[in-house]
Amino acid sequence: MESIVTSKFAIHLDWLPASHGSPEIRETSALLDVIIGDNVATRFDDAWSKSMQRSARVSAYPLALWIASSWWRLRWESLPFRTRPDTSWRMAHEMPGAGHGYLWPLLTFASDGEAIEATCRPSNPLSAEPVRYVADFTDAIEARAFEGALDEFVGLVLARLDAVGLSETELRLLWDDVLAERADPSATLRRTLEAKLGFEPDESPEALLSRLLSLSEQAGTLAAEEIAPACAGSDPAQALDHIEAFAGSSGTVAHFANPVAPLSLRPNGPVTPWQRGKDLAREMRKAYHLGSRPITDEELAGMLTIPANAFQKGPAAGARLPLGLAIRNGRSGDLKLLFRKRNRPALRFEATRMMGDQISTPVQERWLPVTDTGTARQKTQRAFAIEFLCPISALDEYLQHDFSEEAVEDAGEYFGVSELAVRSHLANHGRIPYDAVTV
Repeated sequence: MESIVTSKFAIHLDWLPASHGSPEIRETSALLDVIIGDNVATRFDDAWSKSMQRSARVSAYPLALWIASSWWRLRWESLPFRTRPDTSWRMAHEMPGAGHGYLWPLLTFASDGEAIEATCRPSNPLSAEPVRYVADFTDAIEARAFEGALDEFVGLVLARLDAVGLSETELRLLWDDVLAERADPSATLRRTLEAKLGFEPDESPEALLSRLLSLSEQAGTLAAEEIAPACAGSDPAQALDHIEAFAGSSGTVAHFANPVAPLSLRPNGPVTPWQRGKDLAREMRKAYHLGSRPITDEELAGMLTIPANAFQKGPAAGARLPLGLAIRNGRSGDLKLLFRKRNRPALRFEATRMMGDQISTPVQERWLPVTDTGTARQKTQRAFAIEFLCPISALDEYLQHDFSEEAVEDAGEYFGVSELAVRSHLANHGRIPYDAVTV
């Protein structure tokens, strides 16, 4: 199951005297605690004192400098979805990227736009280093809490430098730029798109960024922010070419009359995309009086006012498309559906994701992208689709605690979803371990 979103994130400092390093390094030597939820990421086994400590002895300056230089990517860039993170991604998202000769906790931050998933792993127990970090956890930090903690930490470091007469530093210049860009909506959009594409500030090809900014005016700002990570990779310009050509193809004409009011479903306080999608699916099932039974092709097609045979065969084999897409034509409920999936369970799932996105997305957004990325919007779509097509209560009743390969395959056939979707649904609800999803 997804991590519960926490607002408890803090980086605590206790200044220490030091006699080595540059003035910035020396004057910001400190004991540093990183606290996320109920976990302390900086807990370590100290080989010298043969004791467990909670505060790392480091300089705060390189960490603040790393935060300032990586801020846009930390805040907005998610995990790559096609490949393992490359060196550029890891340097921007893993705390050891702060470097400067210090041993930092193996703490990684990855954003879904609404929250930042923090993953902390212990040091190699066979390491000969005198400091071995021991924390091992995954948590999700509310975006506002994440920003607030980083702002406070960098502010403390800058105040310390000011107090000792070191006001003109690289950190000051970088952070002033970040704050100015955050205060400017157009600059914020530009930096956000760069980060979602996987680029450092000002390193994205100008032509590519201009195309995305232009697309945001045509398709919607939120659409452009979903399309950018779908383009990230070895050739983002080519990926965008394919998406724009795909958007111009004929597609399937549909009409979906929204039966629920999603704004009324938002609870007070932080909520995960998984929970949001699940709640919306349950409201949709109630609106259609479906109970917990499977949904036939004819019923699903009827909701979208499309032929039932639309789920029998997808687009012809060819170059792998980076997304599926629903496009609003300006009249309430009217859509053009552009499927990229090819088999029946996948097409049903993709169509249901489009339905969920149509309900959840502001009316001024024209394009509704369905991608494989890890943004909050895509997580909500996936959670909505699996709970709508295969309610967890009905799946439990069908399986009766039998999670064998044959039983899961039968369940997928019964509910009209893929075996992988069934396993993911079970894992998200704690019925099976995550490492069993792809077995």
